Amino acid sequence: MGWLSPRNTPRVAGNPTGSMPLPIVVLTAMLVLACERTPPASARKDTVVPVAPPPETTVVPVVETSTWDSTAGPALFVLGPTVQEALVIMSRYTDTTAIDSLRLDVGTLRSKPIDLFAAGSRIGRARIGAITVTTRSDSCRTWPVARLEPRLTDTTVHEAAVGFEAEHAAEWPVDSIAVLPQADSARLVADIARIASALPGDTAAAFRGLPFVVTNAWRTKAGGGPQLIAAIVIRNVNQEANPRQERILLLAERDTLTTTARYIPRYFERVTGLEETVETTDVIAMVLLGADRRPTLVVARDAGNGTSYALIERIAGVWQRRWASAYAGC
Repeated sequence: MGWLSPRNTPRVAGNPTGSMPLPIVVLTAMLVLACERTPPASARKDTVVPVAPPPETTVVPVVETSTWDSTAGPALFVLGPTVQEALVIMSRYTDTTAIDSLRLDVGTLRSKPIDLFAAGSRIGRARIGAITVTTRSDSCRTWPVARLEPRLTDTTVHEAAVGFEAEHAAEWPVDSIAVLPQADSARLVADIARIASALPGDTAAAFRGLPFVVTNAWRTKAGGGPQLIAAIVIRNVNQEANPRQERILLLAERDTLTTTARYIPRYFERVTGLEETVETTDVIAMVLLGADRRPTLVVARDAGNGTSYALIERIAGVWQRRWASAYAGC
């Protein structure tokens, strides 16, 4: 009659009811759903997200805030072989700066008057003429060089002299150990050696027991405050294969109101190294600087491939390194 009786329905082995097994039903449904959800290739759109290249950057050298006191003027001037020229040490660039990456603007310094000092004495005044900004080479970078028009009150030839903008510094009379009477000189050397031998931080065993040699020293003349001695002291290890040197910059004071007072160390710097490469330190002037006329030492440090200049000042009764310039040279 066109109807299949139950007994005519095909049976699957192991399925007495004749219905489709459950796993096959589930698999079939999953395939159908997958086909329905897969869009045709023509309907799919691939989105490409563009990646922009990083912007080009310009490296700008960072100049740290200078500790130079503006009342000392805009710059330090270090005279060259003659009093007709001077290096212009820009105060804003410190010893953490590489000047070969900087553009040095010296236009505001032209025609300024500067006072000149040697040791602790004012030796005259000069006016700044043309200033030459040197260009960097593979081996050298130097500070600008100013041509000076000097008017000297002291025509003595000095080993070193410096300048500050006029009226920003005053002289601070000192005596060099070289001009002291022999007895005073010997006594001063003994005091310096005694102080140097007692300084803390003497950790280099190779120098222990070796004599201290005073290469240069200065003593301020008696005044209202304490008397100061500044000295360069060295010790040498004379080994042919490994000659070493220790160099000490020493400042010591004593009370001038007490005749029996002894010099007391107030500041020192110690460096050691190979004799040929150790950084050398020299005092090139002593002045009263700034609006409050602070006792100040102008110091040159030569590292072999460059020189840095520093100001060591007495501030609120304490000696400290106030400022140091960038290194320049060859």
